[in-house]
Amino acid sequence: MRNTILAALFIVTLLGCKQEKEKIEEPDVESLRAQVKPTEVITAKAIYSTFEFRVNASGTMESAKELKVTFEGSGYLEKLFVKNGQMVKAGEPLAELQNDNEEFAIEKAKLAYESAKVTFQNDSIGYSTLSPAAKNNLELKSGLRSATVGLKEAQMNLKKTLVKAPITGRIAELEEKQGNIISAGKELCVIYTPNQLVLTAKIIESDYGRIEIGQKADVFPLAIKDRSFEATLIEINPKVDEGGMITVKLQLNATEGLLPGMTANAVIRSPQSENILVPREAIVMKSGKPVVFTYEDGIAKWNYVETGLDNGVDVEITSGLNDGSEVIITNNIQLAHEAQVSRTSVMGATN
Repeated sequence: MRNTILAALFIVTLLGCKQEKEKIEEPDVESLRAQVKPTEVITAKAIYSTFEFRVNASGTMESAKELKVTFEGSGYLEKLFVKNGQMVKAGEPLAELQNDNEEFAIEKAKLAYESAKVTFQNDSIGYSTLSPAAKNNLELKSGLRSATVGLKEAQMNLKKTLVKAPITGRIAELEEKQGNIISAGKELCVIYTPNQLVLTAKIIESDYGRIEIGQKADVFPLAIKDRSFEATLIEINPKVDEGGMITVKLQLNATEGLLPGMTANAVIRSPQSENILVPREAIVMKSGKPVVFTYEDGIAKWNYVETGLDNGVDVEITSGLNDGSEVIITNNIQLAHEAQVSRTSVMGATN
């Protein structure tokens, strides 16, 4: 009897273990899938557009129109009408040297002229008409010719004591002070046009074949971190320097907040062929082949693609992707085909 009871208990235990084993081997797959948190991703649009090479350049800004203003005369700097940063108009006085001697010389020259003129008129009485030769002789004899030249010379010397703005622009590099002793030819200041700035920059010689006059560029001043400025390529120096660089000039379209002498980097946009473009971050390598994941209703779709040119920002897609596809550009390295994803934002087109 006892053996019978033990056998029955053994059988019941085996059946229980078998049922428990069967329960373990059949997990609720749908439940487990629901518990997996979708991968958060950012997407961008694949667009059919012109691929642009990006030619990097760096250099210094300067005014397209800049002149050094110098003193023609010498003497004591009696008046200074401007200061650094001030805007002036062409013809506006900038500085004046003490001119008492020059004004006195003007008065003497005027008296000499008037005296010679009277002598000439007196000598001319008795002539009904004067031939050019006779008039010339009388002007020389009376001293009128010499007095005329002397007056002009005195007027020129007085004019040299006043420095005027040769162009409309902004004053810079002004170092002289009122009271200084000035010598002829000494520099007073620089005047430049602030709304006409040019970035003189250098590119590597291998990029020479990709640039042309008229191409657009983006300029990034080092002093302004959060803003770029549009520019146009206006000049290419057809010579390679000792460092293997070529000098180019970029005319900035806007100059607010910029100054000559500022250092800046630039990216010249060189249009190439038209194709579907995606951000460089959209490309991942799987088994040695380029892959782009597209976002489709919360699912990541695996797409083998063929790539073309790469400018460091955009990549050409020559096959495997359609225009307008929404491509995943973050957290895509470890993604699997048909993995659940959650889109957090959509980036705009890069081109």
